[in-house]
Amino acid sequence: MTLPGGLCLAALATGTALAAPARPVSAGLPPFDCAGPFARDASEAALATRFGAGNVVFRTVPGPEGTRFKATVLFPRDAARRVEIVWKDEKRRQRPTHVSVAAQSGWKTADGLGIGSSLAAVEAANGAPFTMAGFGWDYGGTVTDWNGGRLARPGCRLLLRLEPTPGTPADDVDGDRDFRSDAPAMRAAQPVIYEMMLVFE
Repeated sequence: MTLPGGLCLAALATGTALAAPARPVSAGLPPFDCAGPFARDASEAALATRFGAGNVVFRTVPGPEGTRFKATVLFPRDAARRVEIVWKDEKRRQRPTHVSVAAQSGWKTADGLGIGSSLAAVEAANGAPFTMAGFGWDYGGTVTDWNGGRLARPGCRLLLRLEPTPGTPADDVDGDRDFRSDAPAMRAAQPVIYEMMLVFE
């Protein structure tokens, strides 16, 4: 599946999640953004200088559909601060292709979105409904089009993936097809963010 920015994965006003509260921001973390430590000119060396060499490792990490790839992992032993960075220049480990956080991450976007933030919070940050893939497969819940909203940023895309709240009806929004976020069946599934990525074009 080709996502916004041309990335084929092998490899937001503040809101409260409907099923589980958004994770608190870990102390001292900058915004999860295309500027700052994860800017287009970022490098592993710069991350080591900013966050400490002992908090930066280069290793093989798992991807979707059984794939594996090399990435720099920031804070590998701290789920709240862990970040994975895949590089355009893998030899020099500089210029990110994509940067991702998931699971128990405490990172937040400049708009306050993070793991556990609700569909309503994402729509509020975007200022409009958006389009997303159906659930129940490896790329399920991926935002595929911001539909001209505020989160549609050229050059570096914020890519979010959401999953339905357990126990909600989601069968009508399953599968490899697109749905609008304001569709009644999608709202009934009460999706929340489970992964965030910065994708560089």
